[in-house]
Amino acid sequence: MRNPFDFFADLRASGNVIKIYIGKRPIYFLTNARLAHQVLVKDARSFGKGMVWEAVHPLSGNGLLASGRELHRRQRRLIQPLFHRKMIASYAQIMTAESQELAESWQPGQKIIVQKAMLELTLTTIVRSMFSGSLPKDVVQEIIRSLPIFTYGMVARTVLPAWLCKVSGFDRRFLGAADRLRATVDHVVRTDQSADGADLLSHLRAARDPETGEAMSEDLIRDELVSIMMAGTETTAATLTWAFHEIAHHPEVEEKLRAELREVLGGRSAEYDDIANLNYTRAVVNEVLRRYSLLMLFRRAEEPVVIDGIPLPAGADIMFSQIDLHRDGDAFADPDSFKPERWLVDREHLPDRNAFLPFGEGNRRCIGEAYAQAKAVIALATILGRWRLIPAPGHTVRKVAAAMPRPNNLPMIVTPLNSDRSELNHA
Repeated sequence: MRNPFDFFADLRASGNVIKIYIGKRPIYFLTNARLAHQVLVKDARSFGKGMVWEAVHPLSGNGLLASGRELHRRQRRLIQPLFHRKMIASYAQIMTAESQELAESWQPGQKIIVQKAMLELTLTTIVRSMFSGSLPKDVVQEIIRSLPIFTYGMVARTVLPAWLCKVSGFDRRFLGAADRLRATVDHVVRTDQSADGADLLSHLRAARDPETGEAMSEDLIRDELVSIMMAGTETTAATLTWAFHEIAHHPEVEEKLRAELREVLGGRSAEYDDIANLNYTRAVVNEVLRRYSLLMLFRRAEEPVVIDGIPLPAGADIMFSQIDLHRDGDAFADPDSFKPERWLVDREHLPDRNAFLPFGEGNRRCIGEAYAQAKAVIALATILGRWRLIPAPGHTVRKVAAAMPRPNNLPMIVTPLNSDRSELNHA
């Protein structure tokens, strides 16, 4: 818990499968992307939900994040059309509008807390996609307050002994945040009776199982909306936050990025059709996803399995870290450097696709992957087309071990594009 990032990296030197303990519980930690692919894809039917499920379930219920195999297969089939390319193109109009509104609200010299601003941006964007109307400001603020508590608590409740979570107050804060979040979405589901078909809620209500014709219950609709909100808010907010951090510390990256934005956008906000032409911007987002992915992913063997020649019994807990796998020097040259160019080479020279899994892999691969990438590219391009964000002096940024690692704090100064970087850094 003190430093899981270096702890996981150190395990790599000990082999491909390392037996560690969380309390008295043995965990088989995988340090190799090939073995992670075996668990997630090749032998996926031999593995079920792992330890994180117990932590996620109080919030996501039976949504896609934590549902069992049969329900997950049915629900994914029903929800998949909501993330079709045409649907994402319609959601992108909201992404552009919200990103532009945020950029226009800032003033030169203003100090912003980037992670808070990005959380508000991603939340308001996804809420407008979910519901026909906007949520009251106090509801939005409650979600912003509770969601980070929940995602940090997921990690704590997974790796800390139950008694310590209880006496330290982790459980109380975690379950309180989960209750508030579920109650908020539940209230919206039960009071929003619009049927214009333009938002996620309307589509979920209209969805029917092709085999039975059965509609989703209100409780299941709520669970799916909570899952989408949970998966699509803080993860994208963290991606954008780290992107601004990395860009500010790599002037050569910023220069190339701004050159592309001038050429493709010419000073206007980014739209969905621009994404295909924003090659370097997409490479920057991919590189951020490589360096700041999920901290831990678990699976549990439902039958005896063999991993890397090691026989494991049914019930064995398997664990790996996406952020650690993305630091594998065999898959990524110079893995500790921020190099968007690694994603701009010929297809045969790209990193092994099985080694890059920021959205998971297999039948539980994140259903909103294309939505999240579109949102990150549009927001990053729109904001950087108007402003430069300079790190506030006197602050050291460090990673916080949440489900999606985030900075402890990231204050930055909003600066006009024509300001001289060297003068600003000196100031």
